Amino acid sequence: MNELREQNNGQIEDWVKKEHKRTFATWLQDQNIPYGETMEEHTIKQLAFGPSCQITTWQMYDINGFTFYVNSKDKKSAAQNSGVRCVALDENGEYTTYYGFVHEIWELDYGVNFQIPVFRCQWVEGQRGVSLDNYRLRIVDLSKVGYKDDPWVLGNCVA
Repeated sequence: MNELREQNNGQIEDWVKKEHKRTFATWLQDQNIPYGETMEEHTIKQLAFGPSCQITTWQMYDINGFTFYVNSKDKKSAAQNSGVRCVALDENGEYTTYYGFVHEIWELDYGVNFQIPVFRCQWVEGQRGVSLDNYRLRIVDLSKVGYKDDPWVLGNCVA
């Protein structure tokens, strides 16, 4: 991102972040990373090649000890398992908890034994969409939609 900031002096930080997201994969491919010896070096090389064009989609997915459903499956089921919570480190070094529900589950294929599940979620807007009731139970108002520009989350980051 520092390269982008230097090359585009005067651009606002939001533009730099969006441009970074848009160009990172191409930039990584241009780095000509060798395969190397370690598992980390192999992983970086596979990530640089990018995922297969074919994506496996799921209606439900088991990860982190939880079974997640997509929202459309929830509507047909007695059990409600599309809700997600993600704790992330923000730009100030503070932990922030995000709440939402799963719209889609994709499994990106980066090669033999290297698949990465990602969830496309509808996130609730931070402070406006989350409150505590009289019993200190968290109430999530799914009608208060937020973070529309960043719907994807790694499957191993949700609970």
